[in-house]
Amino acid sequence: MTLFTNLKRFLRRQSPITRFCITFFSCVLIFGAIYLALRHNSILDPFLNLNAWMATEIWNLFGKSAEVSGAVATSTAFRFEVTAECTSIVPTAILISAVLAWPSTRKEKLIGALAGTAALFVINQIRILTLFYVGTSFPRFLDTAHYFVWQGLIVLIALGLWLFWVEKMVHPTPPPSNTGKPEASS
Repeated sequence: MTLFTNLKRFLRRQSPITRFCITFFSCVLIFGAIYLALRHNSILDPFLNLNAWMATEIWNLFGKSAEVSGAVATSTAFRFEVTAECTSIVPTAILISAVLAWPSTRKEKLIGALAGTAALFVINQIRILTLFYVGTSFPRFLDTAHYFVWQGLIVLIALGLWLFWVEKMVHPTPPPSNTGKPEASS
């Protein structure tokens, strides 16, 4: 018997909440290990550059003047570099871990993972833009906005997206009947 088969058998014997927790935290640990291994690796450079480029292009749509070079966005008043921590990677890993752990069909999981990833990417662009604005206009509040407001908020948003997915997009399967016979009504 393979390890995977034994793991599936073990999880089936657990309560639904225990099964969810084991699966969720296992996925978080796996995604976390991958993230830690790659966060300073050049493999992420195209994604970091995309985030900086998009934020700069949107910033310029508002009549501001900024330039981008790789993952660095620069205006006359402010300069920032998009690092792995500035992306939606970690909140997306949390969201996908919860989606994978929740009892649902493969199609529902795929929809939840893809829609959640896209939503968190867009929300993270808003985050980068607001931090660019705060850094340009109110530089003394940048650390507060960056570390205390947005870091917690983006994780809460990921949780909210997961709850929305569970509530609106996952269709629970009815529990199987014990006898297969219709119940008599009184």
